[in-house]
This record gives sequence, C-alpha cells and structure tokens, in this order.
Amino acid sequence: MLKPDLSQKYQNAWEKTDETLLWQQFREGSPLAFQELVQHFYRELHFYGGRFTRDSDLLKDCLQDLFLDLWTYRAKIVQTQYIRPYLYKSLRRKIHREVQRHSSVVNEDGFAFDDVSSEEITAEQALIRTELSDYQTARLNDLLAQLSDRQREAIHLKFYGELSNDEIADILAVNRQSVANLLYRGLRRLRESWPSLLSMIGYWFLGH
Repeated sequence: MLKPDLSQKYQNAWEKTDETLLWQQFREGSPLAFQELVQHFYRELHFYGGRFTRDSDLLKDCLQDLFLDLWTYRAKIVQTQYIRPYLYKSLRRKIHREVQRHSSVVNEDGFAFDDVSSEEITAEQALIRTELSDYQTARLNDLLAQLSDRQREAIHLKFYGELSNDEIADILAVNRQSVANLLYRGLRRLRESWPSLLSMIGYWFLGH
C-alpha cells in the first residue's frame, strides 16, 4: 500500500498469488523460478538487512546463505502464502547470529535497528505520500531516531514490508498485542511531535 520510491518498479509487477505460484515452482525444483525469486526479493531484503548492520560483506554473506539454504533444502520447505515474512524472519535470524559471533554482549533486545544515512531513501518515508523538503526529511529522521529499535523496525515492516501485525509478531518473536503497542506508541510519538505529518495516515493505521 505504502512503498518508498526504491521499490516503485515492483509495485505493479507482482501480486501475492504470483509470489505463491513462484514459491511452489521453486520448491518443485525449477531453477528459473528460483532465479526469479532471488531477483524479486533481493533488493528489499538487502534494504531490510542493512538496517541491522553496516558491514556490507556480512550482509551479502547472510543473503547468499539465505538463498543457498532455500535452494539446498527446497524439498523440505513448506508451501506458504506468507513468503515475505518467511524470508524477512530467516534473514533477520542469520544476521543476528553473525552479529552475535562478533560481539558476545549482543542479545535479542539489543539487536539494533539502525537509521540509514541521509543519502538513502528511508523505508519510514513510506509514511509520507508527498515530497519532503530537505528540512522536513531531516526533521523526520530526527524524530525517528528518538524511537526505540523495536518501534522503528515495526514501522518499517508495517509500512515498507506491508506486513500484517500477526506477520510482524512472528518476525519479532512477540505477540500480536506487543506489535500493536509498538506501532501505536511509535506513531503516537511521531504524531505528537509533528501532527500534520501523520494526519494523512491516521485513518489507515487506525483501521488495521
């Protein structure tokens, strides 16, 4: 529903049923389906994974491992219509393990969901349908930086990943009410700081 510009070219090209069929063909051993699956999801998974680490080599390795595991164990992977949550969760787990290997003090609660650099289009800017001035963009990034890692990640998954609260709960390993609380508190804080910014999405958020 709400996507940042970087994924614009995919908006009209794929429907959920197409992804499900592609997933089925991949599980049946089609190399072409697997190649299309990688091409379809790679960029958004890279964008999501990049919020957890700025180590591009680590991220690339995790993505390669993810798709290698998919192909290797394709016959054991269940058919599902929830492909995007499955991939997000799998990548998140892989990155978390790699980060832990390099730092014994990292735990799940401390798994940072980083802000992106000012040169990148942030996933959270999917909250906004209109173009932002440099000042507005900087102001939004400052406000987002005040949220917790979990709140920022929940907002990313909701507005960029277009996932349901149940799907987000599965990825974050929390219950549905916790996701609702994360979204509510995060968006409420943004709304309190900048009412006009979120007025355009209030009707949508409250209805989900």
